[in-house]
Amino acid sequence: MLKIILILITFVFTLIFQSFGQSYKVEWGTLDKRSGSLISIIPRAKDDFFALRWSGGVLFGSLKLSKHTNLNLSATGKISMQVENSMAVYEGVTCVNNHLMVFLSDKSENKNKIYMQEYSENLEPKGKAVLLDEYEMSKRRFKRGFQIINSKDRQYFGVIWETFNKSDIRTNYGFHVFDKDLHTINKGNYYLNFEHEDSDIFSHHLSNTGAYFISSIEYDKTDEKNTFNKFSQYKSFHISHVTSQGLNDYVLDIQGKRVETITIESDNNHILTLTGVYGELNKIGINGIFYLKLDFNKQEIINKGFEEFKVDFITQDWTEKQKEKAKKKELNGKSGEPQLYDYKIRETNILPDGSLICSLEQYYVLSSSYRDPRTGSISTTNTYYYKDIITFKFGNEGKFIWINKINKQQVSMNDDSFSSYSSFIDNGKLCLIFNDNIKNYNEKGQFLDLDYLYTANFGKRKNAVGFVEVDLNTGEIKRKTLFNAKEIAALIVPKLFVTDYISKQLTLYAVYGKKEKFGSINFKD
Repeated sequence: MLKIILILITFVFTLIFQSFGQSYKVEWGTLDKRSGSLISIIPRAKDDFFALRWSGGVLFGSLKLSKHTNLNLSATGKISMQVENSMAVYEGVTCVNNHLMVFLSDKSENKNKIYMQEYSENLEPKGKAVLLDEYEMSKRRFKRGFQIINSKDRQYFGVIWETFNKSDIRTNYGFHVFDKDLHTINKGNYYLNFEHEDSDIFSHHLSNTGAYFISSIEYDKTDEKNTFNKFSQYKSFHISHVTSQGLNDYVLDIQGKRVETITIESDNNHILTLTGVYGELNKIGINGIFYLKLDFNKQEIINKGFEEFKVDFITQDWTEKQKEKAKKKELNGKSGEPQLYDYKIRETNILPDGSLICSLEQYYVLSSSYRDPRTGSISTTNTYYYKDIITFKFGNEGKFIWINKINKQQVSMNDDSFSSYSSFIDNGKLCLIFNDNIKNYNEKGQFLDLDYLYTANFGKRKNAVGFVEVDLNTGEIKRKTLFNAKEIAALIVPKLFVTDYISKQLTLYAVYGKKEKFGSINFKD
């Protein structure tokens, strides 16, 4: 009888564990002394990657590289800031065909030149830097540096730049797209179809076939330029295919709304999947999400979907006091209608069935200054807020499936290193990882879902690493702790995590004082 009872208890606990979600094992490297502040991780293969770092002070520091094998440090090196016996400017770093490449620019002979320098496995310059492209300089021409972009499968990369003369009404843009073997795929120069004062390039996208697209915002012409409230000058949003012959432009119409933010995904046939957030024209705030599947070659929308944020969704984590305050404003004729603000798209994924998963994060900064009456010196404090995460799904025919909000509260002053989140998709789930407060969970690590959410703690004693699984079919949320700072003797830095769907691995980074460690989570999807 006792044996039967024990079997039943074991069975029940197994069901509880399975219903709570898949448990992921985190492999960690050793906790070692940091060789400079980490800027970014450059993925290469499972548990093997490079890292870009800054060593030293603001004025007299230098860029350094590190190589990590099986999550542990295996080589270090310094970026040489010289090309053709001349001092150069750092422009970027990436992996090309599994080789580490550093991009440098140099002004010489009235030209601005962009070079690519390969580095060896020992992180030393290998061979001679390759000149990728150049453009003519003039006394009245201003440059804004080069930018390096990559296709999602890392088979292509592009070098892009912009220049303008004060006498010009339009900005000149240059681009050069290569494959992983350094063959030129496309190159040229182009102008947007409107003046540079009335437009901004929003994003660049390089497809897995080497096709280059840009998104841009056009503003209404006005004598009074408002840098901080450009939403009031919004006119239209453009998607353009950039070729050596110029721009093939498409004006994006989302039912007369204003595009607040957008991401672009593409397939091999120039079918673009666009998703983003929209707002009302001439009004601050956002009203909902949209999805469009566009056949760019035919200039036709295949599918589209829109979903407006409902009041219950917006206010689901509001306190009663906040709801009452909004209601009083509305009764007094003021703008009391609940709205969402300051959301940024963090990740978009197209699933094998053509449906789309996206996550947004609320992020903003408040600055305050204090003037010392005795000395006259002014000190400024920046308070960083990383709050709720919104996740949603559209089906492959543009039908809205589900949307949810994950309550998160991260606040810090003058340093937002430990805020935000990282994510990956695996086993039919969208998985999110972020720093949290242990008081938001019970002793078994299960989320308490209290009326009051404790602000994330960035110390060892009260820290917890929150782990959320969102079911891709239903949108159901399960939340627990993955580990905490005390258990790993370090604090995670989610903004520096890298999700690599090529090697199917999430690379984690954690620090404690002057020490650091890297970790990894392997997934199947």
